[in-house]
Amino acid sequence: MHGVVNQAIEGLILEKYGNEAWDEIRIASDCQDTTFYNNQNYSDSVTYALAINASKILNIELNDLLFEFGKYWVLTIAQEKYSVLLRSVGNNLNEFLIQLPNFHSRVMLYYPNIIPPEFKVTAIDDHKIHLFYYSKRPGLQPFVAGILEGLKVFFESTCIITHIESGSESEYHKSLFEIVF
Repeated sequence: MHGVVNQAIEGLILEKYGNEAWDEIRIASDCQDTTFYNNQNYSDSVTYALAINASKILNIELNDLLFEFGKYWVLTIAQEKYSVLLRSVGNNLNEFLIQLPNFHSRVMLYYPNIIPPEFKVTAIDDHKIHLFYYSKRPGLQPFVAGILEGLKVFFESTCIITHIESGSESEYHKSLFEIVF
């Protein structure tokens, strides 16, 4: 997992629950890293362990916590570090989501070693799109839902985002989201 994901986990926990909670979660996760770097990849097992142990220690459902991590990633990490990049993709949420399949190609120019998810967007009509999310990593649909909710706030959109379904397709875990503007 890329360092910015772990930064979201760490940042949210530090901000909402403090240093003691973060240290307890990091130790329970057998995470030796005390700093996560943007341009570095970390083992997926570290990220999953941090999320799972945070869920247990903070007594928060894992899916709820992943959703909050996703929102935090957009509204804090991305807003601070990638705001210009996000806005270069679209002037509003609809434009951004239509261009999302190309977005990670641009991100890979900055971070060539990442393994990004894939997105496919289908316009259903002038006010509705379907966003298909594909990842080789299981269980991240709530994180993506949080990212979408964070993007909704970031772009000041009044849309409705609904998770329609999840499943598997060959080696990919996929989710379908419907966004109505």
